[in-house]
Amino acid sequence: MATRQPLTQFVESYRFWDVVTLWARERLEHEDIVAGALARGVVCDGLKLQSVDEVNDRAVEGSSARDREPGRRERLSEEFLLRKDFRDWLLGLDLRLPTFWFGAFDATSDRLRR
Repeated sequence: MATRQPLTQFVESYRFWDVVTLWARERLEHEDIVAGALARGVVCDGLKLQSVDEVNDRAVEGSSARDREPGRRERLSEEFLLRKDFRDWLLGLDLRLPTFWFGAFDATSDRLRR
C-alpha cells in the first residue's frame, strides 16, 4: 500500500495564527515565541503579511507597524502569509523551511525528497 503524502506543500497561504500554531508544534516551542518571531519578521525584516480589507472586501498588502503588535490575536485573525513570501523570508535569514508547509526538502538542492 502506498504511503499518503501530505498536501500541505500545495497550500498557497495560511492565516497568521495557523502558521504560528503549526510552526510552534513542529519546533516544539511556545506559540508566543513563534508569534513574536513572525511579528519581528514583519516589522523588521520585511516579511509580507497579507490582509483582507473588510470595508472594500478586497485583498490589500501590508499595513503599519502599530497594527502588528505581538499577542494581538483579534488584530491578526484575518491576516495571512503567502507561501512564497514566507519561504523568501526564511531563506533570507538562512532558516530551515518548515516541513508542515514545505514537506521534506533536500537542503542542498532545495527540492522535495521523494
